[in-house]
Amino acid sequence: MIMPRTRRIREGFRGQRIVVLPTAVRERVQTHPLLCGLLVTDSGIFPQAESHFIERSHGTSTTLLIICLAGRGWYRLGGGPKQVVTPGSVVWLPANQPHAYGASTKNPWTIEWAHFHGNEVASWQELLGIPLMGGSLSISPAAAGELNLGQVWAHLDHGYSPANLAAAGGALRSALARIAQKPNHEGQRSAAERVASSVAWMKNRLAEPLRVSELASRSGLSVAHYTVLFRRQIGFSPIDWFLRLRLQWACELLDTSQSSIGEIARQTGFADPYYFTRCFRRIVGLPPRQYRRVQKG
Repeated sequence: MIMPRTRRIREGFRGQRIVVLPTAVRERVQTHPLLCGLLVTDSGIFPQAESHFIERSHGTSTTLLIICLAGRGWYRLGGGPKQVVTPGSVVWLPANQPHAYGASTKNPWTIEWAHFHGNEVASWQELLGIPLMGGSLSISPAAAGELNLGQVWAHLDHGYSPANLAAAGGALRSALARIAQKPNHEGQRSAAERVASSVAWMKNRLAEPLRVSELASRSGLSVAHYTVLFRRQIGFSPIDWFLRLRLQWACELLDTSQSSIGEIARQTGFADPYYFTRCFRRIVGLPPRQYRRVQKG
């Protein structure tokens, strides 16, 4: 007996919401200063998307973000194995990468999604820690619901003015930033949390010696990986940032106390006041005595 083929559909689900930016609009706005960084081209919500299935042998010209809110599904990158998608899964499918994805037959997923392109895309992918070829991460189902990616669709649904398109991009940026700050549902801390914890630890120990190896160990990372994450989040290496925190404290003491330069140097962790003065001049732009004489406020 010949079994009937499983039904597969791209869209057309009860209660779905979807907006696709017309090609003419995309071409007209893609160089707009407020839109060239992140332009949302398609966005939607598919509730209980039974039989949902898409396969793109050559990928698509845009990056696709999928947030699973309920149910289950899967995705596949290139010729790789299927990866399971559950509530809280955040799937990132880069532009021009072959992929396929679909809903579970027994418990079809509910997803919010957005296609987008622009100069910022690679940086967002890096911030999220997504591999170059694409992949996924997992946050809690409750956190996924709070991302409110549906706001992206809602802004597009109001029209294609630059203001509405910028608002859609802003909603997507907000969602991506919140994903980057969320702890991993599997118990791993996000990069932002690891770095924030390190900075708080530094601030409580400004007068003590700093060892990057200790910071990395406290974060559960190798020194090399920790240093890359720290520089990516803060903009400086851990040692450089620690030095700036010390000098920031020194500035406060110079402004609010009558302590000598040598006393302030020792209090902020500098054993050698001459080294303190050199560092202060290099970072602040003035020697400590001259800084103290400058009127503030």
